[in-house]
Amino acid sequence: MILTSRTDPKQESLPFRIDDNGYFDSFVAGPNERLVENLKRAVRLRHFEQFYIFGPKGCGKSHLLTALFRTIKKPTLNVFYVDLSLVLSLSPMLLDVEPPPVVLLDNVDALGGDDAWELGLFGFYNRWLDRQAGVLIATATCSADRLPFNRHDLNTRFENGISCPMHRLDEKSCQKALQIKARRRGFEIPSKVAAYLVKNCNLDMPSLVTILNKLDVASLEAQHELTIPFVKKILNLGK
Repeated sequence: MILTSRTDPKQESLPFRIDDNGYFDSFVAGPNERLVENLKRAVRLRHFEQFYIFGPKGCGKSHLLTALFRTIKKPTLNVFYVDLSLVLSLSPMLLDVEPPPVVLLDNVDALGGDDAWELGLFGFYNRWLDRQAGVLIATATCSADRLPFNRHDLNTRFENGISCPMHRLDEKSCQKALQIKARRRGFEIPSKVAAYLVKNCNLDMPSLVTILNKLDVASLEAQHELTIPFVKKILNLGK
């Protein structure tokens, strides 16, 4: 977040930004619309179902799971949500709990090769399976049969249920997502500029958002609207 006004002659930016990740109003489903609707339904109904979502980094899996989490009333009682790529320095005892009605496990592939964490995940999964109740949604960057687990029975566990690929956004959807994220920061990015960034940078959404943040600061400090020539100058993209 930039805690300054765009009307002042010279601005200093502070390193605080609105956390616009993890809400459905900033999420663009693109080619994943049917998948998103199915997961919303599953979280709402909480039937005994398992979903395994896999796709490349930057396709929006973590954003999707966080948005699903934020749709749940009284989350401390009704949901267990953890990004497993962020907890490896902690104890696997984190998973030594009884699964609630909604389980969201992000980046399960991050535990591959760590015997203690794999054992903890195996025990947690089996407790969920024994309960025969509630929905479990897991994500990873690869299909379940390719998860890098030493315990291959974990691969078998995640191959059960519904396995769904999640695709990167197409160019048009990326442009829309950039404009939404810019608007949440309090400024507009013209369609031509958004299209230029997507076409010429050819990066995943997290990388494009990093570029957007840089342009936000630069346009504020220079008091310059976002134009293609200005973007080229800031990003050193040449002629």
